[in-house]
Amino acid sequence: MCGQDRGAGRLGGTGNRRVEPDELAVHALTTAEALLVWGIRHWVSCLKARTDPVPLMTAGFGSGGVAQVVRPLESILVVTLDAATAPRDVRCTHCATVGDGERDLLAAVAFEQARRPADTLEKLREWLPAASARLAKELVAEIAEILQSHGLRVPLRREYDAGSLGGKYPDIRTAVPASLSVH
Repeated sequence: MCGQDRGAGRLGGTGNRRVEPDELAVHALTTAEALLVWGIRHWVSCLKARTDPVPLMTAGFGSGGVAQVVRPLESILVVTLDAATAPRDVRCTHCATVGDGERDLLAAVAFEQARRPADTLEKLREWLPAASARLAKELVAEIAEILQSHGLRVPLRREYDAGSLGGKYPDIRTAVPASLSVH
């Protein structure tokens, strides 16, 4: 699906365009980041296919010794699906770069592991209303702790402080209705 030029110029599609230097490449991810991105992409793929993502997620995260991450990760994704105030860019499993929605969740976990709870909540507020963001913050804290206790870190990256859409575009949350964007 990544090879198709679907949604070029819109939030949610990269099409065949050239990878920008500030995009986060999947091959550059740490183990913790790669597991989370895979889990997000798998969950969304199963949502679209109307299949249960949990068995394979449990096996995948279990191979890294962190099967306990599945429950809070799935809960965050359900909260996002139900309450997002901005579209979330979740890429297909074959994409070479990380979507904004994936990057933002990685950023929240990184901020939490770095003991920056205010930044965690601020990141979550970029796409969730206040009450949902507070709930998601507790789930992010749980994920961060589980990963940390197994020696898995989500590093702070400059891409995480760039804000929604890499800081290149104005805030479109009020102009674009929320949707789950997967290409």
